[in-house]
Amino acid sequence: MGRFRSRYLMRCCMLSGMQLENMGGIRSLSEDPMSDLILFICETVKEEITKVVADIPVQNIKICVFPHYCTSGTHRPDSIISFMSEQIQPGQTGLFFGDTDLSRKGLLPPGISHVGPHTCSGLLAPEDFIQSFISQGSYVINPGWLSSWERYVTEMGFNPQSSTSYYSSNLKEIVVLDTGLVPIAEERIASLKVFSGLPIRVIQVGISHLSGIIRAEILQWQADHIQADCKKEVSSALETTARQMAVLTLLSDISQVSEEKEVISRILTTCQLLFAPHFVGYLPLQSDGPEEMIRMPPDSESGMNNELLFSVTDKDYLFSPDGTGFCVPIINLQETVGILEISGVSVPSRIKEYLNLTLSFTRFLGLAIKNARSWQELKQTRDALESANSELHDKNEELLAISQELQSSNQELITSQKELRESEQFIKGIVNSAQAGIAVLDHDFRILFWNPEMERLFGIFYTTIMGKSIYEIIPHFLLDQTKSLLIQGLSGKTVQAPDYELPASSSGKTTWISAIFNPIFDISQNIIGVIINVYDITQRKESEHDLERAYDAIHIAQSKLAILSSVTRHDILNRVMVISAYSGMLLENVSDEKALKQLKSMAIASKDIQHLIEFTKEYQELGYKKPAWQLIRNVINSRSIQSVLTGIELSIQGDPVEIYVDLMLEKVLYNLVENSKRHGETVTVITIKIEEAGEELLVTYSDNGVGVAEDEKKLIFKQGHGKNTGMGLFLIREILGLTHITIRECGVPGEGVRFEMKVPKGGWRRITE
Repeated sequence: MGRFRSRYLMRCCMLSGMQLENMGGIRSLSEDPMSDLILFICETVKEEITKVVADIPVQNIKICVFPHYCTSGTHRPDSIISFMSEQIQPGQTGLFFGDTDLSRKGLLPPGISHVGPHTCSGLLAPEDFIQSFISQGSYVINPGWLSSWERYVTEMGFNPQSSTSYYSSNLKEIVVLDTGLVPIAEERIASLKVFSGLPIRVIQVGISHLSGIIRAEILQWQADHIQADCKKEVSSALETTARQMAVLTLLSDISQVSEEKEVISRILTTCQLLFAPHFVGYLPLQSDGPEEMIRMPPDSESGMNNELLFSVTDKDYLFSPDGTGFCVPIINLQETVGILEISGVSVPSRIKEYLNLTLSFTRFLGLAIKNARSWQELKQTRDALESANSELHDKNEELLAISQELQSSNQELITSQKELRESEQFIKGIVNSAQAGIAVLDHDFRILFWNPEMERLFGIFYTTIMGKSIYEIIPHFLLDQTKSLLIQGLSGKTVQAPDYELPASSSGKTTWISAIFNPIFDISQNIIGVIINVYDITQRKESEHDLERAYDAIHIAQSKLAILSSVTRHDILNRVMVISAYSGMLLENVSDEKALKQLKSMAIASKDIQHLIEFTKEYQELGYKKPAWQLIRNVINSRSIQSVLTGIELSIQGDPVEIYVDLMLEKVLYNLVENSKRHGETVTVITIKIEEAGEELLVTYSDNGVGVAEDEKKLIFKQGHGKNTGMGLFLIREILGLTHITIRECGVPGEGVRFEMKVPKGGWRRITE
């Protein structure tokens, strides 16, 4: 009967093993909310940044405005630092937009970092744009400064009511960056003009540049916190799994125990292992009152008095006054059989998690304790009946009734045993039907588990290798590379193995596999083995081979077409040269004005034909060779491009990045530089900026020439449009489009061109120089 009883308890435990997190107690313990983000901004850009932040769909952003201090004698850096220290709290992040002097000297309070440009003006427009005015003797201000200029010059030691020669003797003009948010009154400009003695120019800059900077910094902050939360979730999930395994082990153990004291001892031991508390106690409750509390360690003291303990009998749980423990009633079928107390846990901040875990298995503890009591009572009853049978024959009917009752209980246990076997078969079926091979190895790489998919992949049955070292079973595991992967997994790393081709089977067919090695942890977070997940990737490999063969076939066809096209172009160009030569000779000998006009048209047409034929040679080379990973810095330093850069300063900004692009990337950059020199008129500086844009990469090419007119922006990439052959920008777009790179022109007319090239996700990668 004891055997049937233990199996019944095991069935209850196993059937509930997958639902431990959903049984009783606190249903959802909320995670810590994302830390607040505080933006520290100068009062001169308050309106603009407030507008930008209001349009960003991110919560928990707080804006703190500090007084303008760059030119002030009143608000010194130490007062600004004190202001920021008062605003930021532990766990919050501060982003400081302003002068870099504070961060450069290491004066910013903990949790606050400087982001964005070096100055407030740099928030409203690109710094090279601002610097171009400063280098010409301009004083650059923003609308916020203009609106309170009297206060700022007063703090600098000037009288705003009387003009001064300080500005006019050192500067040529004042430039106001108009964002369109703060009204710029004519009287404000006029009064500042009288005071400074300088002309004032207003330049429309909008808030797009500012929006890009603020959005980028906020989204980066958000991404960092999401990544940190994900890591925390993964760590918590692994620990929770380990704790659940410990609980399952406890439930399995107590299902084999029939003595109430032994059940309680194992419960207390498990709680010690799970929570490392200073005190674990269990107070048994019988129908006639409480018994003496069982303690672990035996001489330890309870963290709660009896009044608190007894008050939990009509509650789900109760926390200790100091917040480092709790007590829960152990209940079976609405009957409280005892009270479990845990005090002085190792990590008080996780007290709710510990409580949740405890509540998840208290129902089983109540069942185990009640069952132990019932079986003890049954044993006592059986002993009494056997004793009475020898003394009182007249009790035969009562013994018969008890025997029938026991038979009924036995039948219930038999039914429970059958259901348990069915449950075990169901779980085994799920694991065995997995589409991935699963192998579990212990610390010495002995095989503990080997599912049917592994049997299919390797042709080795689990029954023949159980408990053996994996080095004895599969010879290729002796390879240094695979052995290294196993050792890395045992050291705590998750490792992806390179694709591997298994030896051909008896049917002559080979199989390709991919494997991942993961460590296995015990409840104490010690690594006890390695689990290997093996995937059959044969179909993927065959598809890759088919693609390679198809590409080779296309390449052969392209080569033949290239030869035919080359011969055809050569013949056409020969004939065009004949036409051009004869038309040139006729132009020298014909005097008729109408004939001269016609001959000139012929000469122009023959040159156009020559340019078009030459373009077909370049266009034909598109996609002729596979795209490759190319470093922009190396391509721009090629001899052909450097020869065009005479008299032009080239600047490359950003980290070294490789992009996956057609081998004609050099042609793309050459055409852009050549266009700047040919059509930019006043180009002296070319800038290539490389920066991330979410999961994409943004490569910006810009110069300081005359730019592109608005009505030309949508036409310049069309075939035949332009002042020369009309093919340069069309060819650029086609070359980049082969690897899904887009290009557009978004510069400001009169301020230079700005070509933005967006490289999609997967088409770029960082490199280490």
